[in-house]
Amino acid sequence: MEDSPFDLGALFRRIESRRVESGQTWSALSKQTRVSATTIRRFETADDAEADGVLALIAWLDTEPEEFISGRHCDAERLMPTNGGLVRVDMARVAAVTGGRRVTGRTTIQTLARTARASGRSVASFTRWSPI
Repeated sequence: MEDSPFDLGALFRRIESRRVESGQTWSALSKQTRVSATTIRRFETADDAEADGVLALIAWLDTEPEEFISGRHCDAERLMPTNGGLVRVDMARVAAVTGGRRVTGRTTIQTLARTARASGRSVASFTRWSPI
């Protein structure tokens, strides 16, 4: 994919390492993160993915999204604790920096990473907490 700042393969390798290290099955990881095991395994070779699922896994890893983004563009920031909820893309914040009208729906991790890079802000600054 042209201009793919977010490295899904690196994210997959980190998830797989942590999953094996902790003795978790794919099914248990899927239940904990609310992201299907099939979707997670696709990250190994995928160019892009739905951002909310990627964010859920980054929150599970307890790391910064920028760890998987090429070229440092800002100070890294961890995602907010989920506390039983979910981390979601805040589309109003994305629209505010892109000059677009508020968009509902979903965005991909590549779009979110490009938006963060272009604005000089962290990916975490474009997220919100959502109850389940």
